[in-house]
Amino acid sequence: MPFVDELVELQAGELLREAETFRPPTGRLPVRDLDDLAGRLTAAVPHSAPPRPAETRLATFFARSPEWICLVPTGDPAGLPELLDAPDTPNHTPFPGRRSLSYRDHADVLREWHDRFGAAICYLDTDALLLSVENPPTDPLQAARVAIEHYASCPDFDQLIGGLPEIAAHQAPARFRFFWWD
Repeated sequence: MPFVDELVELQAGELLREAETFRPPTGRLPVRDLDDLAGRLTAAVPHSAPPRPAETRLATFFARSPEWICLVPTGDPAGLPELLDAPDTPNHTPFPGRRSLSYRDHADVLREWHDRFGAAICYLDTDALLLSVENPPTDPLQAARVAIEHYASCPDFDQLIGGLPEIAAHQAPARFRFFWWD
């Protein structure tokens, strides 16, 4: 099973509880499973103005320019979390025994997103990540499924973008994706 799928399955209960925070269409039963959630997300896209693009959200994290920038020549850019010990996500503990995401876990997720969407790291620090995405999903259902993956790997989106409908509408189909862990 791909690591991203494993991560989503481990957090299925939390993801389904998150679905209760947005209004499903009137008369619908509670969300049954993750496929039902993805289908409903395509109908729950918010009509408010989109949030600022990922690259401008990243810029707001810098009150001043970074003191240093590290350029890393590597044949495996997705492996940078393992090489640089970042990002650190101690508050996100989806695994049995409340184990948080390891640097290897982050690298596995990034490798899968690279293989599927051409995602590449533009910026990485101790609690933030910016990805450039060559082939973001264009189908609303696929974007909804990717939003579920994003929320499973970074539940702190509620502090930046909003819940699953906002992630599906604005983050998952974007060419730049910003992640931040509290």
